[in-house]
Amino acid sequence: MTTRKFDRLILSVIGCAVIATAMASLVSPQSSGVTASPRVSFDQTQAEPGHLNQPHADAAPEDFELAAGAGVSSLREARALAEKFKKMGYHLESVREHGKPVPRVFLAEMPRDLHAVPEVSLKKTVFFQTMLPLILQENERILADRHRLIRIKAEMALGAKPSARDRLWLMVLAERYKLDNDNPDALLKRVDVIPPSLAMAQAAEESGWGTSRFAQTGNAIYGQWTTADGNGLVPKERPDGMDHKVRAFDNLAQSVSAYMRNLNTHRAYRALRRERAKLRAAGAALDGQKLAGSLTGYSERGHEYVDSVRTIINVNGLRALDDARLVADAADDQSA
Repeated sequence: MTTRKFDRLILSVIGCAVIATAMASLVSPQSSGVTASPRVSFDQTQAEPGHLNQPHADAAPEDFELAAGAGVSSLREARALAEKFKKMGYHLESVREHGKPVPRVFLAEMPRDLHAVPEVSLKKTVFFQTMLPLILQENERILADRHRLIRIKAEMALGAKPSARDRLWLMVLAERYKLDNDNPDALLKRVDVIPPSLAMAQAAEESGWGTSRFAQTGNAIYGQWTTADGNGLVPKERPDGMDHKVRAFDNLAQSVSAYMRNLNTHRAYRALRRERAKLRAAGAALDGQKLAGSLTGYSERGHEYVDSVRTIINVNGLRALDDARLVADAADDQSA
């Protein structure tokens, strides 16, 4: 074995350990794949403001815990949750129309009575208010990696050799994004955000606005499949001869993270990544409505699925949330 191959092997082993440690620190340590009780995190971490096209500082979430003053039963009720959002000053209209930052409130699961809420507007609002912070949080993490990639690429263009720490980081990132090489140009096509409008519309479509059995039992908001021996839920109407399951998660944040990783790595979504790269090259904002056209492979419904996702974006004014950002300072976070 050559010295270079040996070095890469050692760095890969270290990198895997780094990923395992990081993932363990980010999620609640349940192993069943089903959330046992409602949990929520009110993150008071200091962070710089950021959205799809501006720099920001990476912000690690705190461990999931019950919010002060919020009982277990109340977190299962959509109306109680809506009232809590109201007291926090968290209104989607303020985010859309005035660019008000979104509070760092990360629910681990959807309210259990969401299916029984008769008011469609209330059901939709609670669903979007729950999903938006989670989506923005994952985009923050991706943007932090993207900005580091851009820095390394710029330094390499000037003739500088990446440090050992950066080389290890590139190798770990390449493995995470399923690339055989750690070339920054190749990575930049995958290490990029998903517009909130698209992520929320797909979440609504795939989970029945958070009311599906998969969403309620396994936090499976995006309907991702897993293998027969994977951690998941068996569809009731699974065709004969099929052995797939719908992948289950410990919390909603894991579901969002897996969804974005799926779009950024799977060969079925190369068209989306190409279209996104074109928008970046042109200096244009990422448009969820436009990128939705590249997702005919996400569902067996093909173009009908794309039309449905676009309708959800349009009817609910989700494009106005594409530049939303999480609150930057704990002092401004009314949930704290």
